[in-house]
Amino acid sequence: MSSKNNKQAQLPFSRVLANNLFIVAIAFKAAPAAVFYLTFHGIFWQVKIFFEHTYQIVFIVNAIQYGRPFADVLRFLLIMTGIILIDLGYHSFSEIRTAPRGREKIYRAVREKLYEKAKDIDIACYDNPEYYNDYVFALNNVTQRVDSVMLNIRNTLMNIAMLITYGGYIVLADSTSFIFIVVSFIATYIFRSKFVKAGFELNQSLNPILRKRDYVNRIFYLPDYVKEIRLSGVKERLFEDYSEAETQVYEVLKKRTRKIAALEFLQGYLSSAFLFDFLFLIYLMYLTVVQGAIGFGTLFGLYRSSQSAKNTIGSLTETIAGLREQSLYIDKMRDFLNYEQKIISKPDAKPVKTSGGIELRGVSFTYPGASEKTLSDVTLKINQGEKVAIVGYNGAGKTTLIKLLMRLYDPSSGEILYANEDVRNYDVGEYRNIFSTLFQDFQIYAATAAQNILAGNDEPNAEKLTLALEKGGIAERIAKMPGGVDTQLTKEFIEGEELSGGERQKLATSRSLYKDSPVIIFDEPSSALDPIAEFELNSTMLELERDKTVIFISHRLSTTRMADKIFMFEQGKLIESGSHDELMAVNGKYAEMFRVQAEKYR
Repeated sequence: MSSKNNKQAQLPFSRVLANNLFIVAIAFKAAPAAVFYLTFHGIFWQVKIFFEHTYQIVFIVNAIQYGRPFADVLRFLLIMTGIILIDLGYHSFSEIRTAPRGREKIYRAVREKLYEKAKDIDIACYDNPEYYNDYVFALNNVTQRVDSVMLNIRNTLMNIAMLITYGGYIVLADSTSFIFIVVSFIATYIFRSKFVKAGFELNQSLNPILRKRDYVNRIFYLPDYVKEIRLSGVKERLFEDYSEAETQVYEVLKKRTRKIAALEFLQGYLSSAFLFDFLFLIYLMYLTVVQGAIGFGTLFGLYRSSQSAKNTIGSLTETIAGLREQSLYIDKMRDFLNYEQKIISKPDAKPVKTSGGIELRGVSFTYPGASEKTLSDVTLKINQGEKVAIVGYNGAGKTTLIKLLMRLYDPSSGEILYANEDVRNYDVGEYRNIFSTLFQDFQIYAATAAQNILAGNDEPNAEKLTLALEKGGIAERIAKMPGGVDTQLTKEFIEGEELSGGERQKLATSRSLYKDSPVIIFDEPSSALDPIAEFELNSTMLELERDKTVIFISHRLSTTRMADKIFMFEQGKLIESGSHDELMAVNGKYAEMFRVQAEKYR
């Protein structure tokens, strides 16, 4: 395990407490009544349990032994009954009504905090495997983490209240007995802390292996892969990967569980059974039978209290260890929430101009952790309203260029200008909003057709929506659906409509066109389209208003012939630029690439 993970597994208790209280603070703000019930009510509950199940019996037995009046016993019983009934009513109401509603409010508050951060975090974070592992590790089972924190806080407070109550009684009845509790607590805490640390190290070691195993598991049930699995030999490789992951899991468990088992035994025997069930019981019998120093009621009370204190010590060390364990997850969550974005707006950010050209001056870019540049010294200019094609073989840096244009990354060197202004001087959100995009890996959401096209934008404009569907070439297909644009897509939750690959791409194209931005970017816009649909899309791109800038990446050079300007990239460098006719006349790389493709259609 890395030194970073070792450091996390040894968080100081102040950090452990701060991490758990971080969740409690969010919870209290979202649902104060539920938090009070889920945490602080446990203190009263444990004090009540002591008087109901221990002190009540001590009081009655000693009253009988020493001849106290019956009226004293009756008064005590009536008070106890009243307290129990009041608490029972509060507990029933809170358990049925307050707690379930409160939990949902708390889950929502935590998720919203995480989602709010996730939507703005630098895209570079997802290129870092270590960050992504930590991200998944922290966010996995968020509701379980919240429940565990609340339960551990509740149990910790309950156990402290219980230990103070029973410990206080033991000290008043026989102070020597308290030594057994202290020794047991220290021993139990030491063993339990080591046990939790070993458990965390085990989970940390298993996490990347389980991710690999779960990936294989996911492939076998997702509909996206079902045809390929049945028609190819990839399933054999997947079985091998799954078997390898299972073997690695077994080896990790074999290596690390021996220590965990030994620590569990030491905690259960030395610090509990031997100390209390043997030594302390002999001591109490000596006080009662040999010395006659305590009565039978007090003997029962001391033994019962010591047993409760013993169990409480074990439970307290468990809950404290639980707080430490949850803290390790929360620490990662807080690291995620505290991540400082690199691509942000300046305090004096300028408003984005509504129109303008795009210019790159000496732009180079290297992905974080990479040794070689993806783009090198790129200089180009795109005038407003131009229809521009970016071409090149795979790995030429085309998609990276688009990410830089949209300021998903900042260049390693050089500058990008929009309307003659460095894009870093604009507000990030406003600047990105000038783009409508259709990425090659676009997504169709489990929502209505209209919601897929709106993609979180304003209330639908029926005229714009109809026009976008027609330009995207999907209007006729949507019209045939049972609910038209209100038809649910995918079968994720209900029996919705499934679209073919080409139809999905047309719908995504309509989404880009609906936004009506000054710059429209298409990344392989015709990759899933038939030749007729491809021709229609090309015509649509060229027929867009002359003031709209259109940038499209394409491997199919039949699309590029109609572009105003073509930029040819190779190994991260801009090697040729010009119109189709100009580049064919140059007879360079573009001409070679075009002729190779043209041969396929002869």
